Amino acid sequence: FTDDHVDIGDKKKKSLNTESGGGLWWLLPLMKQSASSDASALASSSSITTRSHLSFFQGRVLNLARRCDAASADGHRTAAEASIQKQRVVEVWSLLYYFCLHPIDMKENFAAVAKTVVKALSDHSRYPKLVPVICGSLKSLAVGVTGRAEANPSAEATEDLEVLSNVSIKILPSLFKLVETLNESQKTNSADDMDTDDKSSSKEKQAIRQQNMQLVETVTDTIGQLAQICPREFLQNLFKKVVQRLLVATTENGDNTGGKASKDAQAVRMCSLLGLGQALVASGSLDDNSVSLLYRAVRPLVRSDEHDSRVQKRAYKVLAEICEKHKEFVTSEERLNEMTDLMVDSIVTCQVSARHMRLKCMAYIVQGFDSSNQAHMAVIPKIMGEVLLCLKDSNAKTREAAYQLLLEMAVARDDMTDYFKIILAALGAKTTHMRSAAVMALSRLTFEYARHDTSVQSLLPSLMQTVAFLFDDSSREVTKSVISFVRVCVAAMSFDQLEPLLPEIVGGILKYNKGRDRFRAKIKIILKKLVRLYGYDTIAPLVPEKDTRLITHMRKLTERTARRKAAGLQDGQSVVNNFDDMMESDEDDSDDGRTFMTGVTGFTKMTSMTGKSMKSAKSKSVVSGARSTMTGKSAKSTSGPRIKAELQGEILDMLDSSKMAKSVRFADANMNDNDFSDDDDGMDDMQFDNQGRIIISDGLQKVSGDKGAADDFDSEDDDENLQLKAGGGKRRRVSKFESVKVAKAERDAVNARKQSKQSKKPTSSIGSAYKSKKAGGDVKKKGQQFEPYAYVPLNAKDYSKKNRSNAVSKMGTVVRSTKRKR
Repeated sequence: FTDDHVDIGDKKKKSLNTESGGGLWWLLPLMKQSASSDASALASSSSITTRSHLSFFQGRVLNLARRCDAASADGHRTAAEASIQKQRVVEVWSLLYYFCLHPIDMKENFAAVAKTVVKALSDHSRYPKLVPVICGSLKSLAVGVTGRAEANPSAEATEDLEVLSNVSIKILPSLFKLVETLNESQKTNSADDMDTDDKSSSKEKQAIRQQNMQLVETVTDTIGQLAQICPREFLQNLFKKVVQRLLVATTENGDNTGGKASKDAQAVRMCSLLGLGQALVASGSLDDNSVSLLYRAVRPLVRSDEHDSRVQKRAYKVLAEICEKHKEFVTSEERLNEMTDLMVDSIVTCQVSARHMRLKCMAYIVQGFDSSNQAHMAVIPKIMGEVLLCLKDSNAKTREAAYQLLLEMAVARDDMTDYFKIILAALGAKTTHMRSAAVMALSRLTFEYARHDTSVQSLLPSLMQTVAFLFDDSSREVTKSVISFVRVCVAAMSFDQLEPLLPEIVGGILKYNKGRDRFRAKIKIILKKLVRLYGYDTIAPLVPEKDTRLITHMRKLTERTARRKAAGLQDGQSVVNNFDDMMESDEDDSDDGRTFMTGVTGFTKMTSMTGKSMKSAKSKSVVSGARSTMTGKSAKSTSGPRIKAELQGEILDMLDSSKMAKSVRFADANMNDNDFSDDDDGMDDMQFDNQGRIIISDGLQKVSGDKGAADDFDSEDDDENLQLKAGGGKRRRVSKFESVKVAKAERDAVNARKQSKQSKKPTSSIGSAYKSKKAGGDVKKKGQQFEPYAYVPLNAKDYSKKNRSNAVSKMGTVVRSTKRKR
């Protein structure tokens, strides 16, 4: 793979290799595939299978990339050719990842490769795709070298680790600078969006911002990986510079003289510095003094809401990273009390976008609580209101973090009775939002602990009676939460616990007026569970008189389901084990997603007449056949393929695909055998080609092609027979499929007539209102407001695909098309 074998292209010689990507460029995907297979084999086995030479990458591969870059900058090339050469630069650089998997010459050549890498990162504006390639390569190199040094501390592995540690001193500052540059570009793009109103340009800049955000995340991950192996003294000095810049930016942001643009610039700078601090914390290489310094720098940003919401969100991210990576620092008695006070005091100043990370921080803090410490236990009631409200947050991540914190506080409390009392106090809140959130919290705790915790199991009857007071609440969100709680409790309570509460439960869930129709499916699921446990004779007297038709309907559906099961149609059963599915789903938990409202119904006589229903029936029969085994009697009664009877003793060759395509028919369960008898002349049968596909023909044209045929229908018997007059005045029965084809042919004929009428409409010539009747040219007549014009205003609708022909015909009245003389 030398330079002589690869044609980069010349401005004087435009060969096929340059324009179509020929030459030996097809070797690049093969090299990547071979290297990736060797890498997977290396990862799966401890033996070394492939070793790469960084000298080859530095001398040959990078030289090829330089030539492609020079070719892309040639002014004599077109934009497409320059783009191809730039793409080749990225493809060549993508080989760096495979050279970094297990290099054999780290000591001799990695320093030179690192210099080239730093230069390439500085040119990210021209080649943004190189940033993830280079960062991924450095990250894989750091992971591989560290893993080999820990698994097999040989002299070579230790030497490679030392080389990488020394070279990282030159790489890390460039990565830090790259993060700040990418954040600055985001700030510039956002400022340009405010100045321009063009939607297309704003979309492009939005895509660039999104790309920069992904690049920042990639670079910070690489920084965190390299920070684990760089010298500790250098890392501490670098960290101190980051914190010092953060403190300076914080004080400058308090100055209001700079205006909005200055504030945005400072916010972007603070976010980039906080991101760098988060990457260093994630590496786990900082000591307690450095972590304490970062915590003191972040604490004012968490406590105050004067800064941009992005700054507070990033500050909470740094705090969450500290809590996760340095648990001993957080769980120390002095620091735990300080962070607890910080979380409690900053409830009012918390931004909406920072709730998710704030809840994560609180979860880590609660994990360090001691159930015997009264000061720790006093914190739980203080933050319970915020946690309950976050259960109703619009952000899914925030809701899940709130549920996890709710469970962590239950573990820290270690007394479910007292913990339930704290939540039950929220049922008396003034707002429906808080009452609904409290019921949702009770539902989640019941779902998680009622199966294995006997104390929670014993509390369920009293909880049910307490929540039952909310049956009279007219709020829809409270109604939804209460019905979901009843559904969870009915599944969790024992037979003896639930029986005394049946009148209260059944009467309560059927008490709603407006909400009952909205949650009808969930109410029926609850009733079905109760009927399954206690029977119709016990539940029916408890149902109000106005809802007796509902319980009667449910009884009929149950009997029909029993008959279907007796006939061999056994339904599979499944159990819902996910809390969110049980809260949100309107499907039954134990009948494979089919509720009592719909039941399991087959195809009706009306739907079986259409081709669409045949297709769905076929797919449904495959599914039902996988679930159950049908008896011979039921298989006879259902629809399936039939073979037309032989004519006059003729033997049908089933191996002949053409004859089988003409002879195989699909019959409905309600069809008689006469539809497929020998007397039928085959005009109304479905036809198939050699591959088994249905041939749709125009049935109306076939009938009108006969001499004695007429196209009038017998309207009195239109649903069944569609009488047609054939030769000799003989009436014949037309199949149901033929009726569909004839109806479709009629609709097509009507549409064709409409289109022909529209096409024959005279086209009004442009400017005809100003045309003179006595002489040539235009003239202004009485009552006309505007002067005669010699231009046609453009209208985008006239040049759409639908109206293009009309626009051309109108323009034909102005410009006459003539043949060009050659």
